[in-house]
Amino acid sequence: MATYRIHPGIGIARLGNSDSEFYIAPETPAGLPQECDAEGNPRLSPDGTTPVQVSSFKDAEGRVKRQAARFQVFVYDDDNPEGRPLKFGDRIEGGGNRGTLVDIQWRVYLANKKASWYQFDALTGEHGYEDGHPRRNPSITGAARDRLIIDPGPRIVNSTTSRRASFDRSGNGQYATTFPPPLEPYSIDTLGDILTDESGRLLVLGGHGRSGTENTGPGEPHIDTYANTDGWYDDTSDGPVMARLAMYSDQVNQVRFIDVAYPAWVIVGYPRFVPQILDIITMDEVLHDMFLREFALDTALYGKLGTFRDPERVDASDPAALRHWQAGRLTWNKAFKPWFYRDIWPILFRPDEFRFLSDILEQSNFPHDQEKRGTFDPYKLGKTPRPPAETVREAAAIVAQSPYQGEALTEAHAPVARRPAEDGRIHDEFWAARNFLFDLLRRSGEQNQFRYDDKVGSRLHNLPLMPLLCGDNPITNYVPSKFLRLTDYQLFILRQWADGRFINEIEEGWLDPKTYSPFLPYPSTPPATGRELDRGVLMNVLGGAFCPGGEAGWVMRNPSIYLEPYRIKADRTRSDFLQSAAQASYLKSSPAQDYTFSIDSPLSQDNDFSTGLQPGDLTKYMALPWQSDFNECSTQPINITYTDWNVLSAQSDNDRRLKDDEAVWTTLWWPAHRPLQSFELVSVANGQAETNWTVWSRGIPQTYAGDLKMVSDWWKLGFIVRNPYADPAELLKPGGGDAVKYISIERS
Repeated sequence: MATYRIHPGIGIARLGNSDSEFYIAPETPAGLPQECDAEGNPRLSPDGTTPVQVSSFKDAEGRVKRQAARFQVFVYDDDNPEGRPLKFGDRIEGGGNRGTLVDIQWRVYLANKKASWYQFDALTGEHGYEDGHPRRNPSITGAARDRLIIDPGPRIVNSTTSRRASFDRSGNGQYATTFPPPLEPYSIDTLGDILTDESGRLLVLGGHGRSGTENTGPGEPHIDTYANTDGWYDDTSDGPVMARLAMYSDQVNQVRFIDVAYPAWVIVGYPRFVPQILDIITMDEVLHDMFLREFALDTALYGKLGTFRDPERVDASDPAALRHWQAGRLTWNKAFKPWFYRDIWPILFRPDEFRFLSDILEQSNFPHDQEKRGTFDPYKLGKTPRPPAETVREAAAIVAQSPYQGEALTEAHAPVARRPAEDGRIHDEFWAARNFLFDLLRRSGEQNQFRYDDKVGSRLHNLPLMPLLCGDNPITNYVPSKFLRLTDYQLFILRQWADGRFINEIEEGWLDPKTYSPFLPYPSTPPATGRELDRGVLMNVLGGAFCPGGEAGWVMRNPSIYLEPYRIKADRTRSDFLQSAAQASYLKSSPAQDYTFSIDSPLSQDNDFSTGLQPGDLTKYMALPWQSDFNECSTQPINITYTDWNVLSAQSDNDRRLKDDEAVWTTLWWPAHRPLQSFELVSVANGQAETNWTVWSRGIPQTYAGDLKMVSDWWKLGFIVRNPYADPAELLKPGGGDAVKYISIERS
């Protein structure tokens, strides 16, 4: 029996203040968005095969275009176990009927719960909030707090008669909406729109980047914290996406309906001003790591010791089966060989990109340089060890003598994992280069370590641990996490690589060096499967630091909010059509208007992870308004004097020495979202661009006054893209060769 699923499981829309123009979210890592017409149909190349990428992020008036999250239905059956996109005219089946797909109905429910939620305080609350943790707007109590939620109600569109709807105050004539009163400086009257394209795919458009306060009087409007200013609202949002298929059944010569297996989810975040530079850790990498360890995503890679040759099959949607699996001795499969250009190099490639976003790295980037003089040369780091045949036989003997470790010590692996032998039998000239980089990586439990120096048994390089970026909590000493670290999966595959247990696709003849460049390392082919689409979309979303983060925060790494990998657990009373597919088939029609009168309670101000998430339950953890955190997350001074305790009170003892010994390191947050500086396009003459290295958000200081300025001026910022005026051949060289690789365009 065929099943039908919506992909991506989690889609990302983005705010924009353009009234009419928008584009489609990128579906490949570090890809540019796709151009589309006013109905959401993608613009294609003249031969009709290739989507046209966005070249202008702003309309003719200089306003930022919105980014649409695009959803489509995939069919899974015996012929398509990995799924394929469903098309009109396809044969479908379900509910005892078979027929031809003639229509797709979509139901979306967006909301914003920020003003009613708990105050954000770094990592406090990640494992539940204690009694008494303060809420935002605490002076508003009782039933009056319901009005703090922006709730426009659900909307329904289809691919034939009703192709567009708005999440505005009207409630579509069916719903008692709740919206804020008039605000300063900008009121909020809508959370966005939904529409369908000619192929029946859904596009979700978010709000217009409007934020404001209902507080009045002297000194208003004002912002006084990076995350929790009372009285404020913004128009970010999130919520479930549901689909219903309409088929013409040749069995009964009537229309019949089938619902997809489970809802998807959409998150509306702020614009991504640097779309072609990935974060050091992406949201997909955070979730992929969690799904491996918590949902048995790939038991041939991570599972019970002793099962890797015959991996277990675990139903991720069965809590009892998962608990039984998690009770075993879980570990990583040491026989796994990551591929260098697919798995390893995309991680190592990213640090050098950041020098185009920060003067701190632009001035001296030798350690991250991809050229031969630097430590990130792919042609050195990707060269595999070549042990002779006798080494393979020795490894096999070790495995035979140690059955308990038989899966950890694999043929041709165990000897390669060590430093090259003195007699030179193992040829591994870049062992030291790989292990130098791996030694510097911050491991689990080292989030509060700046460096290891002069400690017996520690790494010996006396350098800061990497990545040298802010962690999930560098601002308080309650559950501190001062610095960022890679995921467990990333550290595992990098350990394999450092030990020489990896595959170079070019050496194996799987990758043609004439058509592949390591300096454009991410796949550009459109996703072919639903899972590829799930992952491609989320590669363009921030995966840390979560303080609170970018589009979404640390709640995303809580296994409790997922039904299965890449599928948010939804409260079905708020996500589904309020008339079943069977009822619609019986009545011979599925109404364009939802039966919203059956909703007899407002959206909840609390969580119920057992039942599932409601609209607004992901973005409520984020900063309010979003512009304040976005503005301030540039740099952070982190006290590195002591580990785990970063407060000095020298004044109590009048201790001058203690004060003089205090050490502070100014650390970046997430420059691929909020750059510090950039090369700004000044002019173009004879096809050559003149640029100027400048402050990215000129005139907006990193203060509360600057936060308020960002509320009104965020749309004036330039978008930073790969230099369209540079010689393409130069951009395929390490670090962009002699070209300015990234430039800021379209500053209003």
